[in-house]
Amino acid sequence: MAVPSRSAPRYPPGVRRLERLLAIALFLGTRRRVLARDIAARFEVSLRTVYRDLRAITAAGFPIEGTPGDGYRLTQDSYLRPLALAPDEAEALALAAHGYGATVTSSLREPLARATTKIEAVLDRATRSRVRDLERRIVVPSFTRAIGPDTAVLAALREHRAVRIAYAPPGGEATTREIEPLGLVCRGDAWWLVAFCRLRRDARAFRLDAITRWHPRAPFEPRPGFSFEDVITRDRHLAERLFGY
Repeated sequence: MAVPSRSAPRYPPGVRRLERLLAIALFLGTRRRVLARDIAARFEVSLRTVYRDLRAITAAGFPIEGTPGDGYRLTQDSYLRPLALAPDEAEALALAAHGYGATVTSSLREPLARATTKIEAVLDRATRSRVRDLERRIVVPSFTRAIGPDTAVLAALREHRAVRIAYAPPGGEATTREIEPLGLVCRGDAWWLVAFCRLRRDARAFRLDAITRWHPRAPFEPRPGFSFEDVITRDRHLAERLFGY
């Protein structure tokens, strides 16, 4: 089970929509013509929202051409200056985003789409073509098992915030723990959260897809000898002791 996101992003009113409007404008700039249904699928919004957003983008001064059913595009004079990315650098970013996108939860899917769209928008035409060709030849099945971190996990790491979790590992006993998140490890077909476990009084790693409840608590002070770097240095090969329950 994926880690549930318990708190909404801390955006001032209107900021989230503003980010989506900018991302849509950039998305239009990377393609010759885009259908409204493709925009809706990309940003996980309704067609009605897409048409409303396109009107808002046009009113803000972006030169959009097109009609419903025919598709939309930004005029050529609105394109951004190319970013100085080498073709192999752009391909590496596309590959990373494509693979990581299969493991993220919904709370990170839109930010990832916005980020990759911004990168594509400033690439030169030849590099953009290479990136798209690569993306078409990378398949990440919908049944991919690894569940990646969501915004709640990243917030706990960023804010040094303790978390109370319900944990049900495969083949293990379900427990309730208070943990101090330290870092993330992708190991095999699963993402693991490395944390100081207050129950075991030691570092442990918890499978993200085995955390069934997630309740943020008060911030914690880093413990001497238990930074993420300390734990990984002591357990360079990520032995079973770290991954024991």
